[in-house]
Amino acid sequence: MIIEADGYNLICEETGDGLVINGYEGSGALLDLSSQMRLIGIDKKAFLCCKSLRKVSLPQNIRHMGDWCFSKCDNLESVSIDIQPSGEIFGRGVFEGCVGLKEIVFKNAGPDLSVLLAAGVSHMANDHLLRSDDIGQNFWYEKWDLSLLSMITSQDTESSKSVPLGGEEDISYDGVGSVDGEMSGETNEYVKRIATDKCRLCYMRLLHDTYLSDGHREKIEEYIKDHAYGSRYDWAWMAINEDAVNGPEYMRIYLDVVRPDRDEMKAMIESISATGIQTKAYLISEAGKQGSETSALDDLFI
Repeated sequence: MIIEADGYNLICEETGDGLVINGYEGSGALLDLSSQMRLIGIDKKAFLCCKSLRKVSLPQNIRHMGDWCFSKCDNLESVSIDIQPSGEIFGRGVFEGCVGLKEIVFKNAGPDLSVLLAAGVSHMANDHLLRSDDIGQNFWYEKWDLSLLSMITSQDTESSKSVPLGGEEDISYDGVGSVDGEMSGETNEYVKRIATDKCRLCYMRLLHDTYLSDGHREKIEEYIKDHAYGSRYDWAWMAINEDAVNGPEYMRIYLDVVRPDRDEMKAMIESISATGIQTKAYLISEAGKQGSETSALDDLFI
């Protein structure tokens, strides 16, 4: 059976309870299945490596999402599921390798949970956070935080080796070694990416701080301080400088945590990349508040 939806021909199997998607033909950025009330499942690897897909909406009758069904959908950013938060519907590695995933939205779930769920699978590679039976509860956030703390207390080269290989031989993620016999090893750029990713996760958790304990907050903030502007490995600053979208929000957190003086802020302004216009504007404004006689604009001749 074929269902047409948003540029896709979805190949479905009829079961006694409803329809299960086995595969697809076609392409499109949006796949809205929220009105397909007969849809109860998505089969293993059904949308594996679907590069065009950016947003998926699933109906309230969905019961199961098979192993790796959306794995390596590199451009997938948002998934909405019209049910209450539940890890029981997910198979293994459903969103593994979806490096651009920004939110997994359940019915009546707030933005903190939606963002942290996506980060748990896209940047922390912790499938158990998605498949947990206590999603959204206090203990779930505790597990998320412990996973983050485990990442940031490990050496960057060690954590890079833990990047998942997808559970099967046809799914590879590391960008350095491979599954076809090449020698593995970390390049400087790869280590830098792992380290800045940790800092982005720290900013993300401080920004979405539901159930964040004082003890965990202190350790996360300490990691940012240890990698601030001017340090040997200034990953926390680099994470802001390279992120044009989240830069201003992360900068606000950075200033609250690190509390740089006005001279440090002036040097930071000069080092912001050309893509960080909004981040630079925010930092200029904050730097100006620290001086009464001259503004940061005057000092920098901007």
